[in-house]
Amino acid sequence: MALAMLVAAAAVAEAAAETVRLKDGERILLGRLAAPESAKLAGGAVLMVHGSMAHLAQETIAGVQQALADRDIPSLAITLSLGESARTGMYPCEAVHRHKHSNAGREIGLWRDWLSRRGAAKIALFGHSRGGNQIVAYARAAPPGALAAAVALAPATWSAERADAAYRQRHKRDRRADVKAAAALASAEGGDALLKNHPFLSCPSATVAAGSFVDYHRDDPGRDTPGLLKAYRGAPLLVLAGREDKVVPDLIAKMAAVKNPRVAFAVVEDADHMFLDFFAEDVADRVAEFLKDKF
Repeated sequence: MALAMLVAAAAVAEAAAETVRLKDGERILLGRLAAPESAKLAGGAVLMVHGSMAHLAQETIAGVQQALADRDIPSLAITLSLGESARTGMYPCEAVHRHKHSNAGREIGLWRDWLSRRGAAKIALFGHSRGGNQIVAYARAAPPGALAAAVALAPATWSAERADAAYRQRHKRDRRADVKAAAALASAEGGDALLKNHPFLSCPSATVAAGSFVDYHRDDPGRDTPGLLKAYRGAPLLVLAGREDKVVPDLIAKMAAVKNPRVAFAVVEDADHMFLDFFAEDVADRVAEFLKDKF
């Protein structure tokens, strides 16, 4: 009986989800609004941002969104356009890459405003991995009252040494030399000049604009989320880490150095970077508890 009730509740929450579209110039941005009938947007909503080159239906985002719906918490999962209109699925390595890490903040702002117009009186941000870093950057700059809270799930960390080692291990090339060459090309021919058959993020061979390559691969302490939090003065923030996370293995140690009353931190035991299945339930429980006095 209990299992049947859980399945029925999940079906109701799933049925309440809708695909929404937001026009941004000539592009269409896509989102997935999950608003259980028992919860109203006026009580608050969570705006969810995926990780590197992912999308609104990526397993981590979809799992946590469903778990939030089961707890009567409305949410809007978005797909960052990465320069494409109505983008779906993972952004493929074989596509031309003209997107930038730094573009995310603008689209997060557009969707925050959309949720506000739709009737969400209070808005919390949620971001996974790279998206966690992007929502923290947005929350740091947001005007007072724009956000009720923020949650960063396994947010990105960064150091020049680790970036160098990861790039060399993955691509067998020197990151700094490649950034220098791409920056020179961008300076000489413009940021849209293309590097072909070139490493980029997790892609072994891609066609990527020189400016985009520099934006993602340059030295940038702002990509280190714990570093952003030491002087953080934005909306109340929760950082969640997986004990077995091998993608951001230094997150737990780095968060130990963050002594900020506006930042809460918790570790999910046995979880890796993706927080799938029952770990999505753990995440949703912690988010619900964190938001209880903010929505």
